[in-house]
Amino acid sequence: MLRIQVYLATSVFALNLAALIWAMTKYDVDDARGVGTLYTGNCQRTSTINSSMHVFLNVISSLFLGASNYCMQVLVAPLRSEIDRAHRRGVSLDIGVPSFRNLWNIQHQRVILWVAIVSVSTLLHLIWNSAVFASTPFTIFTAAIATSDILTAHDRWENSTGAIRHANFTHKQFIYGLKDRAVNFTRLDKRSCLKQYIDPLKATGDLIVIAANWTSVQNNGSSLIQGWVDGNSADKWSAATAWICSAYETLGWTRFCSLDWALSFLDDWVLETWEAPRQRRVAVAYCLVDELRGNHERCGLHFSAPVVGLVCFCTLIGALLILWTARKYQVPTIVTLGDAIASFLEHPEIEVYDVDRTARRSIFGRKRHAVAIEAISWSAGRPTTWFRTVSVGNWLLSYTVFAICLIVPSYLLKKALARIGDQGLPIGISELWQQGIGRVNGYALVGGVWSKANRFVDFSRQIFLANVFHILVSFMYLIVNNILSRQLVAAEWTRLLYVNEKKPLRVSSPQGMQRSSYMLSIPFRYSVPLMAVCIWMHWLVSQSIFIVQTTVFSSEAGNQRIAWKDNSRIGFSVFGIILAIITEGALVLGLLIHSAIRKYHSIPADFPRMGTCSASISAACHPPKEDTDAYLFPVSMGVVTEKPLGHGGCTERLTLSTWIDLQEPKDGSQYMQPVVVHSVGNNQNYFSKRSRKWSRLRWSFFGFPLKGWRRGVSDEREEMVVVQAT
Repeated sequence: MLRIQVYLATSVFALNLAALIWAMTKYDVDDARGVGTLYTGNCQRTSTINSSMHVFLNVISSLFLGASNYCMQVLVAPLRSEIDRAHRRGVSLDIGVPSFRNLWNIQHQRVILWVAIVSVSTLLHLIWNSAVFASTPFTIFTAAIATSDILTAHDRWENSTGAIRHANFTHKQFIYGLKDRAVNFTRLDKRSCLKQYIDPLKATGDLIVIAANWTSVQNNGSSLIQGWVDGNSADKWSAATAWICSAYETLGWTRFCSLDWALSFLDDWVLETWEAPRQRRVAVAYCLVDELRGNHERCGLHFSAPVVGLVCFCTLIGALLILWTARKYQVPTIVTLGDAIASFLEHPEIEVYDVDRTARRSIFGRKRHAVAIEAISWSAGRPTTWFRTVSVGNWLLSYTVFAICLIVPSYLLKKALARIGDQGLPIGISELWQQGIGRVNGYALVGGVWSKANRFVDFSRQIFLANVFHILVSFMYLIVNNILSRQLVAAEWTRLLYVNEKKPLRVSSPQGMQRSSYMLSIPFRYSVPLMAVCIWMHWLVSQSIFIVQTTVFSSEAGNQRIAWKDNSRIGFSVFGIILAIITEGALVLGLLIHSAIRKYHSIPADFPRMGTCSASISAACHPPKEDTDAYLFPVSMGVVTEKPLGHGGCTERLTLSTWIDLQEPKDGSQYMQPVVVHSVGNNQNYFSKRSRKWSRLRWSFFGFPLKGWRRGVSDEREEMVVVQAT
């Protein structure tokens, strides 16, 4: 199975490398940030291609990270020698599940390799979705407010006293030139003019707004009232339409000039001048506009060469690490439950007897629950939910991660709604839906230090912010994967109790009648939907907060391209964030419901959790001595009869075996069997139910055992005699 992961990781690297070579040879990278253009054309088509590309990116990235996760679980799985060494120190290891605890008990080389794979995967999360992004076109045009007699006045604007805002010599010449060009401009009424210039995709021609209440005589003999170059500051392009609503702004220039707001004052539309001897309110009569060249065919799809190059480098390193894992560590680790059972059946561990040889107990678990082999009654009580398979400590960690993964986007949603609301825009569900998912809107942009990136360093910061939330999705995936792994390994463990349905062991390297493992712990009916949900969530995140590229044109000289003014911002989609939160909540709720309704029947409450505990598995792998080579054949767990251990000793024992006379354990009958002991010292009384739960919670929370936690590990330990298991 590791070979498949090697092929998968290598294929993803080869695909990325081929894409980079193709893009670099076919398209120019003429941007200071290393940005190239893949496609320029219709904006609707560009949006569709961009969304499809991100679906594809998230599919291949999830497959690559899935291969890395598989390799990480193989690396953290212990060798048999590591299990034996841990057992001698009284530590039980996790079997068949992703485990941080195992890291402290495996070879240092594998730990380093595991950390390296985690590091590469984390870096990929921070960059992969910004390898490709869309751009929105933006035209810098020259505009002026002129008196109603502009076409008949014989003044020269070069000699005008009209105000010109923030313009250099070149821009002033453009503004002055509007006077002579005005005779060739097209007249638009107020409504048409407003609709044309409030949409950045349509505002492409130079503009003269004609005042209804001013003549050149009233303006010191000049027909120029005010002039400016709109959008000259490329990082402020989202506010390029603010001049339309300037006279009605009451919120400190924070309200977004939307079409709905502008239409509300259309009949009384006035403009407010600035930087004149005094501010004046100019009523709009109509507009004169130059030839319009629609921006609807100028949207672009871009790639970042440094990002794609870094993705190639990281996928190469990841593929090499996976290949190194597959080739260097030829000694099979105990990855699956079947691997552990086969190993312990082939080479059973020694057992520890009491002095009078009336009870056997393992020495495992001095730092966890004690796993003892004792003669107790088989207690098949009420059905046990799958919740019990996962320890309190793991649930606490899971709830913490789930809470973070829901609180962070909820906070972002609050800030996004506040930003939109502060701009005077409606925030109802229908309005948010109309704003779209992954769509660029001038009012839905992150401001502050993230608002300008015409250098690669600034662009890198934006990439980090736009992708950091993908890490939360991966954390959630890993936690859900861990919980499901524990529950499904426990289900596989409990199914072994069907003595009439012996099952071949599912192992990594099959022998005899063993069967190969096409999975680690989670079958396809779980792993495929989980991976699909993970891909969907990554795509939603990529469409909720994303890089927005501006492609700048000039209204002069036939709308020429001004590449050096290109910039980027971080855009966000409120509805995309809402869908991401709903999906995350549904995933968590589905996991909890699944854990509550799925149940184990006719078994002791603690029995399912033993399926991931190396000590418990070992304690159940002591078949009769005549049952040689049991690990090669189908096995089940049942009761066998053996010679008494001493006076009053129990003669029936629960074990894994191929024995034909295995009996199914009966409720109330007493057998020698693995148990998790919660008693204190030599006292046979068990803790009360409430006390046990509180003790577990305290242990799981603080991470260390309580004094007198387990039976047989108090300061007054009983004398024991070690004998070889038979």
